[in-house]
Amino acid sequence: MRPKKEDIMKKLTWLLLAGLVIFSGCGMPKETRRGVGNEGFLIIQAVPDDAEVYVDGQLVGQAGKYASDPLELGSGTHKIEFRKAGYYSEVREIYVGNQSRHSLKVNLRKSP
Repeated sequence: MRPKKEDIMKKLTWLLLAGLVIFSGCGMPKETRRGVGNEGFLIIQAVPDDAEVYVDGQLVGQAGKYASDPLELGSGTHKIEFRKAGYYSEVREIYVGNQSRHSLKVNLRKSP
């Protein structure tokens, strides 16, 4: 007895649906847009608090701002640099994971 065309189509449909469910997320990269859980947060406490903060070479503001309002960074390793005229610069490297929170304390030393 040969299977009916309807039975073959039903089985094929179920097989395709099962394949789609199994493979729908495999190998797909996570989204890299901000605001979807791929960022971490950095609280900065610096002396002096008006030192400029650079992240990966880009000025993001003064350190005092980030004592109460954490700096949002994309997941990954970042170079954080602190600069102020009359002080030695400080550079730190920090890894930020998804939804992680870090604190960074820096005391700049006065230059002669």
